[in-house]
Amino acid sequence: MDPAQAGPAQENYLRALDCAIECTTANGELADAIQAAEDVLAIEPFRETTYQRLMRAHAARGNRAEALRTYQRCRRVLADELGVHPSPATEAVYAEIVRA
Repeated sequence: MDPAQAGPAQENYLRALDCAIECTTANGELADAIQAAEDVLAIEPFRETTYQRLMRAHAARGNRAEALRTYQRCRRVLADELGVHPSPATEAVYAEIVRA
């Protein structure tokens, strides 16, 4: 789907991807969850809940370094584009991964 396209079709597509992330993560299909999360971020790069899910999927897959890189990517995108910091929920996921 074209990232510039807006409207109900895009919202439905994003909801479907969100469902796919949740389902594939729950089923242990982490590579599929990661791909779906990346697909969402290609369309909506400011969606923190997707970064959180992506961080958790990488961590569950045993790739802690990639989970931490995902946090850095989120932080950089939010700071560079919006001038804001990640939400407390995103910070909590990051801290959870750092402590693991």
